[in-house]
Amino acid sequence: MKKIIIHNAFFRLFTPVFYGMLVYLLILLINNDLSQIGSTFTNQEVYVCIGLAYLLSEALRGSAILARHFFDNNMKNQITAQVMGGLLLSILVISITISVYFKVAYDFSITESQLIIFNMIYGTSSLLYNLLYFSNVYVHKQNVRMLENENVKRESIESELSDFKNEVNPQLLYESLETLITLIHKDVDEGEEYIDHLSSVYRYILSHRKVELSTLNEEYKAVKNIVYLLNYLYDDQISLKIVFNDKYNTTPLVPGTLPNLVELIVRSTIINKFQPLKIEIVIEDQDGYLVLQHQLNERLSKPDNFNDIFESIQKSYTFYSDKPVMQVKAYDFSYIKIPLLEEVEEPLELEL
Repeated sequence: MKKIIIHNAFFRLFTPVFYGMLVYLLILLINNDLSQIGSTFTNQEVYVCIGLAYLLSEALRGSAILARHFFDNNMKNQITAQVMGGLLLSILVISITISVYFKVAYDFSITESQLIIFNMIYGTSSLLYNLLYFSNVYVHKQNVRMLENENVKRESIESELSDFKNEVNPQLLYESLETLITLIHKDVDEGEEYIDHLSSVYRYILSHRKVELSTLNEEYKAVKNIVYLLNYLYDDQISLKIVFNDKYNTTPLVPGTLPNLVELIVRSTIINKFQPLKIEIVIEDQDGYLVLQHQLNERLSKPDNFNDIFESIQKSYTFYSDKPVMQVKAYDFSYIKIPLLEEVEEPLELEL
């Protein structure tokens, strides 16, 4: 709450000066006899009014801090306590201070009517002070709420944009279109087959946007289509092998798990005719993991979105399993382990 105006150093330093001068002029007007007041009050009284303004301002600021400390979660009680406490504090501070001043400076006690005038003016000041404080608190909270809403909207838009990019996979799309242009001029039939695989990839992506869980069999089919497309870029040096029984075909997986991971493996590995990429999909039934394994031959730099996609997959599986998605590198091999989920009868669809 440091942005609240009563905590501002310039406000605390200069406002009491102007307000003290205003109070002094107001006292002169209330007495309605400037010549008589001038003979009773000297310029010293201006500084007294300014000093009282400083003293009351800091006292009210302290009461505001205390009220917020004790009633932070209950604004109604805070307002009541601060307003009533401010009035009492104003009467106490002004009465004691002005009485002492008159006794010391003039060696006589202040009259009751004069004391009432001072307390009325500075009591009104405490009300105005608290009005300023709570209006500033309200505006500050509104601004904070608006900023939080804007941040939520921005994060939501960024998340949607990120999801859209992951779904569309622009890099694969552009590469595939470039390859397709070449194939169309070279071999129309081969180009049509390439289009079939490309359309199958994006048909799978779009059809599973609202599906909570897919199956291993569906994921494997999608992976084969992606490997088919990528092999045109790597001269058929990518191979995919499954090492598990058909009984695991209906094992649930988060949609896009295998396609995304296989593509990440491809794009982070050096692949050529001397070092082909062989990916095996293995089921470790005892440990409860599906494993993607391949020989390590990493590029010097990973794809820019490697960590984002991998962390997104890890986060997705935390909803379904206590086991983490992890990557283990050992003996010149990389193992990406995905926890096996409990089998469901049919994929679940998300409600919009």
